[in-house]
Amino acid sequence: MFCARLAVCCLLLAALSACAVNRRTADGNAVGLSLEELAGRTYYLVSMDGKNFEGANAPELSFEESRVTGRACNRFIGTAKIVNGTLTAKNTASTRMACFQPFLNELEQRLSDMLQNGAQLTLEGRQLTLVRDGHTLTYALPSPKP
Repeated sequence: MFCARLAVCCLLLAALSACAVNRRTADGNAVGLSLEELAGRTYYLVSMDGKNFEGANAPELSFEESRVTGRACNRFIGTAKIVNGTLTAKNTASTRMACFQPFLNELEQRLSDMLQNGAQLTLEGRQLTLVRDGHTLTYALPSPKP
């Protein structure tokens, strides 16, 4: 009986550890994600630097083939690359509407900096996190509908 319980616990632990896509090599270095793993998915903003997004129409971040697109106040598109777990999207194009919501204005500036200069990218379960210079943007896939 004890062996059966132990086996079930080991299987659950293995399944849970497989949820983190942020892989590591034998020497502990991050392998990171690929654009193929993110393709076809749209993530919605959960928080910026620990401050939760509140309101309708959550800003989004989408991946398709070698492109990243998104929306906050403005929409943007760029050619994305992920190298050693760092996401970059140089030469992005965006609309230029005025943004009167301070949170969204700050988000656009922070995300633009991250994409231009590179952000460490992790995916754990349904949550995608971008980190650069002490700033963190957390996005998540929508919850499945019952």
